[in-house]
Amino acid sequence: MFDSIKRWLGRPPPPPINCDPFGREARQVAQASTRPASPPPGLPPVLLQRAEIIDAKTRIAGYRFDVQGADPAREIDPGAAFDALVAANVAAFAQRRLAMIALNAQNWFKFDFPSLIGPHTVFLLDRAPANAENFDRWREVVKSIRSAGARVGIAGADIDGERQLIGDYADFLLLDFPSYSLPNFERLVAQLAREQPALEIAAANIGSWAERRYCVARGLAYCMGPFTTAADETQQSGEIGQDRLVLIEMLNLVRSDADAAAIAAVARRDPGVAIKIVSMANSPLQGLSKPVASIDQACMVLGREQLYRWLSICMFRATPGSPRDEILLELALRRGRFLELVGRDLRDKGVRDELFLLGLLSLLDCMLGVPMTKVLERLHISKELRDVLLRSEGPLARYLSLAIAVEKGGMDNIARLCGELAIAESEIGPASTAALAWAEEAMRHGK
Repeated sequence: MFDSIKRWLGRPPPPPINCDPFGREARQVAQASTRPASPPPGLPPVLLQRAEIIDAKTRIAGYRFDVQGADPAREIDPGAAFDALVAANVAAFAQRRLAMIALNAQNWFKFDFPSLIGPHTVFLLDRAPANAENFDRWREVVKSIRSAGARVGIAGADIDGERQLIGDYADFLLLDFPSYSLPNFERLVAQLAREQPALEIAAANIGSWAERRYCVARGLAYCMGPFTTAADETQQSGEIGQDRLVLIEMLNLVRSDADAAAIAAVARRDPGVAIKIVSMANSPLQGLSKPVASIDQACMVLGREQLYRWLSICMFRATPGSPRDEILLELALRRGRFLELVGRDLRDKGVRDELFLLGLLSLLDCMLGVPMTKVLERLHISKELRDVLLRSEGPLARYLSLAIAVEKGGMDNIARLCGELAIAESEIGPASTAALAWAEEAMRHGK
């Protein structure tokens, strides 16, 4: 069933993980004359980490791209870092969304960074150096970035005395929120708004939705941090709404192969669900010669796979006017697809399907605002999934831990989990990139 669901979501037949989907080899050949010699063997591997950038309308506006090394004590090889950005096809991503790329200014002229530029590219530099000679080089990099068609961002924890410099050289400012007291943060943001009205300001390391609302109320354009997968205390009702109870019951019926009449009977308990299903069945995409008039007929026309897909997405979209759920849906789809990709070599197809479902369900308690125990009281799922979601136990638990480690950063954990699961570390980066692209496409098709 799940293969059909995911095909309906817009997934093409998956290429091998170790393929070259973005033409990396061709780019490397083209850049060979401008790049320095390959780094010596033995340098630590790198992984491209993506952090969600949430805009003031509670949408994923884009991602910040940072390269991590396996050994925090060793400097990351800049050539390997650049290769990771090329392999992730950041330039194509920046055609659609904000792509914030952390950049050491001294590497700008060493590699072909302009090849990574799209309409929404921002290169995030550290603060300008105090040394006059180094500052002149830093300023040349800023000019070159802008000439190449990208914007310049500056990251800093204490920039109060550099407001004029920021106004002269930055299009984007990233503030470390925990580094400020609230009065100082408010004062700085207010001053910048008066002095540099065109400057876009973002706050990093936001830990809760309350902090995020505080920042948005002060005019910040973007927020970043672990709040995206944290429960929102304002939505902790302790109960699952009636609309979602209907969806859960319908999901259980579809999963257990109940007949269309039983599924339709549940749908009738929520007029909004019933109307939507009939409308979907009458969509021109279905190619019907005669309109469907009943919910029973609509369920039969749509089929189990298409209905299951729609119900799964509606679990995250049941509450009108809750854009936070859109964030969680995209993250859940991305997580599910990543788990499916890294588990693709498993012999048991049923387990591979369970991995996709595990990723989808792993954020359901956060979205619903109720404990996972209460969520699973309503859902009919396997013991293996229940063990992971309730107790982080069982054969699938390490897969979920791997997905979270990739999202949050932690090369040591990633290496350990890859070893335990017999997954090549070289597969993690391509799988993460492919999962992000697939989730974006699924969101567009699911509107």
